[in-house]
Amino acid sequence: MPRPSPEAERLGERHRLALFEVPRRGVAGELLGRGTGSSLEFHDRRAYAPGDDVRHLDWRAMARTDQTLVRVYREELLPRLELVLDLSRSMASDDAKAQRALDLAYLFARAAELGGSEVRITLCAARPERVDLERLRGRETVFDGRTSLALALSEASSLFTPGGLRVVISDFLAPFDARELVRPLAARSGGLVLVQVLSSFDRSPAVGSALRLVDAEDDTTLDAWLDEATVDGYRRRLKSLIDGLELETRRANGRFFSFTADDPLALHVDRDLIPSGVLAAN
Repeated sequence: MPRPSPEAERLGERHRLALFEVPRRGVAGELLGRGTGSSLEFHDRRAYAPGDDVRHLDWRAMARTDQTLVRVYREELLPRLELVLDLSRSMASDDAKAQRALDLAYLFARAAELGGSEVRITLCAARPERVDLERLRGRETVFDGRTSLALALSEASSLFTPGGLRVVISDFLAPFDARELVRPLAARSGGLVLVQVLSSFDRSPAVGSALRLVDAEDDTTLDAWLDEATVDGYRRRLKSLIDGLELETRRANGRFFSFTADDPLALHVDRDLIPSGVLAAN
């Protein structure tokens, strides 16, 4: 039952949420999102993907380039972070994994707070709970949810508010269709960031291990011997899951990250979050 680590607190103090920093534009919409919106603020063009609004097809650019392109608009949003932390039991299959998920949640929330954004934190389990940053900092967080990820996120969506940056932290190790998971998360948001946290074992289980698998929802057990063929098959399925999430998040004009819990937290910040423009040093 971890609490945010001193390193997470230190990094949170030294960084700000920078993904949507632009010149201020008024009282209600001081930041701009990177989602495809209906505002008149043109942002960019990109290749058409199935599911894109055909009203955003850029016919002139298509005539010049012979490529099917859509216009992407920046969408005005309130300066708000909507952070969703998955509390399923699989997140606590490894102590370092649970700690890293909580540290990342705290880091995002504190960086947003320092940047002047409103912070709304939803703990995602069978009964989603809205908490503030002090609650996340001051009390131990229990990862004991038994509800499927898709159902837990669906229940949590009742607490979502439109227009803010939505950050979801989970291992995403559950059966689902990536498109069906990502699109509702992106809907009515000002932007989407998905952060996958995996243990070293999740990332690459060792060949030759004997283990007992316990279902996180109903405690069903399965004894397994991890021979080379089994591990190779698992790695292929994991890659397919990650590739699907990355593709669908990119189609939603969002960001997807997959982190390993045993890597230093500062490495995630310096190698991934700052270069991608999600965080910036104060």
